[in-house]
Amino acid sequence: MPHSPARLKEMLDEGTRQFCVPGASLGVWTGDTLSEAAAGVCNIETKVPVTPETLFQIGSITKLYTAALAMQLVEEGKLALDVPVRTLLPDFKVKDESVAARVTLRHLLSHTSGIMGDYFKDAGRGEDRVARFTAMMAALDQVHEPGEMFSYCNTGFVAAGRMIEVANGTTWDKAIRQRLAKPLDTPSFSTLPEQAMRYQTAIGHLGQPGRMMVTPIAYLAASNGPAGATPMAKARDVVTFMRMMMALGVAANGNRVLSAGSVEAMHSMNIVCPKGMNIDAIGLATFMWDWDGDGTYEVFGHDGSTIGQAAWARYHPASSTAFCLLTNGGNGKALADRLIREIFSDAAGIAPPELPKPYAALAIAPARYLGRYANTMEEIEVSEEDGKLVVTVTPAPDYAVMSGGPKRISLEPASAELFLGVPPGMTLPQSWHFLGDDGTGRARWLHSGVRAHKRV
Repeated sequence: MPHSPARLKEMLDEGTRQFCVPGASLGVWTGDTLSEAAAGVCNIETKVPVTPETLFQIGSITKLYTAALAMQLVEEGKLALDVPVRTLLPDFKVKDESVAARVTLRHLLSHTSGIMGDYFKDAGRGEDRVARFTAMMAALDQVHEPGEMFSYCNTGFVAAGRMIEVANGTTWDKAIRQRLAKPLDTPSFSTLPEQAMRYQTAIGHLGQPGRMMVTPIAYLAASNGPAGATPMAKARDVVTFMRMMMALGVAANGNRVLSAGSVEAMHSMNIVCPKGMNIDAIGLATFMWDWDGDGTYEVFGHDGSTIGQAAWARYHPASSTAFCLLTNGGNGKALADRLIREIFSDAAGIAPPELPKPYAALAIAPARYLGRYANTMEEIEVSEEDGKLVVTVTPAPDYAVMSGGPKRISLEPASAELFLGVPPGMTLPQSWHFLGDDGTGRARWLHSGVRAHKRV
């Protein structure tokens, strides 16, 4: 049975206190009813209360919107999923010329391009900012070959945003307002700070419980907008988008936003994730889960994270259940896990499987794992201490504020490939997958935080 607004409020109040989340907004659609709840404050300094009308940064949930824009243009014959990006953007470059010549929009939207994904250089605020950022991608290395594996790629979505601009003849911001926010009837959905200022907004918070501070950087660079750097929304706005997806492209107001075929394409598996990751497979932008273990994907959505804010979106079309949680700091991951399990269990009769458990008795050969792994955002040193693997994560200078600084995490094996470790200030384990072979029996990649880090 659906939860009442009073019960949702009680759950959210209790969870924000327990997991030290400054503020949160929750929207749940079950069957034919929208329920909302809010808790905490928008800013620990001003102490303005969060309400369901408060806008939070939705981070990479934005990628669902960017993919939906792309699919609208595919329907119109202005974009194609499986032809090279250079067909539309002849000047597109990355460091590896062979990749630049053959990477496709499908690679970009499914995080399989292999292009280094975390590159948050600011290309300015002009209307050509997405074009300028895409030109800056010429400096980016590969972490793997296109189609070889899944590695989360923000930069790929900025390039996809540029393709949308060229195909649509407008900026990405205008395209998302005209093609999605307006037909969905979600006018508060904002892609720029000056739009969000029309509403009450939440600010992010950094630090550990008891030592939190308002983030000194409110937004990531606007040039990364198509990947999720700047958009803000109410939980209700995101629920409205998910309702459209569950209705095979028809919005609650009757407007057709996508064709049923486009929704099916976004929900169709392009790549399977390593076993034990918190995502089972990737469609077109869409995260996909097989919660009931029947071999099919029945739950869809996305997570989002910016500086001091995090968001979760899940929807289960079979029961017409949609969930959106927006937070502005603290251990939001644990709060989201608790709420998702209870709400979907009661409303849809389905819930995520239990998290992987460590297998302490498993004998491992440390030499396969030890060494340094890196991407543009961070370097990870894997060492052995008292018979256990320990990872030391050191962010690159440009990402120190975003990541919260260096971390040391002790790992426990769950299998020969999968290890588990709990980051500081969190209560749930993060997965660490050691994948591939560098030719000497050592792992070629360390996959963590949904990103591949290449052995260096």
